[in-house]
Amino acid sequence: MMKQIEPSELGGAKPVALSRNETESLCMKAARGAGFSWGLAEEAGFAAGWLAVHGIDGTSPLLALLTKKLDNPAEIGTPVPRPGHWQSPDQRPLCPIALGAALCDSALLAGGPFSRDTRLDPLAAPILLLPFLVRAAQMRANAVAIDWRGGQLLITATGAFDRQAAESWLGKGDLAVTLRQTTDHEDLQNELSRLPPISRTSLNRLNELALRTTVPATDTSRQGAGSSKTDND
Repeated sequence: MMKQIEPSELGGAKPVALSRNETESLCMKAARGAGFSWGLAEEAGFAAGWLAVHGIDGTSPLLALLTKKLDNPAEIGTPVPRPGHWQSPDQRPLCPIALGAALCDSALLAGGPFSRDTRLDPLAAPILLLPFLVRAAQMRANAVAIDWRGGQLLITATGAFDRQAAESWLGKGDLAVTLRQTTDHEDLQNELSRLPPISRTSLNRLNELALRTTVPATDTSRQGAGSSKTDND
């Protein structure tokens, strides 16, 4: 059974260790509470859980992304696909969750973003895109290189990635990258890591966002609660 994280458990300064399932569930609900559709909220949970089992804290960048999203319409950050260039429709940073889901949906298309060099307009919280890029490489069974000014990240056909390059995305602001075809790099290997602890401040805030998915009780809902039949046995 999934552990329910109670607000009373979150006092103090000591970080909290969550399982992958707990991380995904909490982040999914928080993303939904911040305005994502349920489908994209599930993708946000997947991204945070995937990063956790690879030893990378995705909750902090996700929380920052969700906090900004509260003040914007739900569709903000959705990419507009163009051959060779996926664009932001309004000059705002692309959302890594919406972008990642769209890239995976298009991964196997002939003429899709992984079949040619494809520029991506600046995206927020780029580390949250990593799980989707790995998923796309595995779907295609082809390696991919992600270039940006001053760096390159390699992902193999099996999903292994250059960890040092990936971790350089932590704490980065908006980042424009280019997807490029490349040959495989069999020397890259990754092992699952110990799940990183989550700060109690982040956990508190994620719980607050998650609670936005609950519906307050009304007189009508209270009147309709319970069985409509009497039990006279």
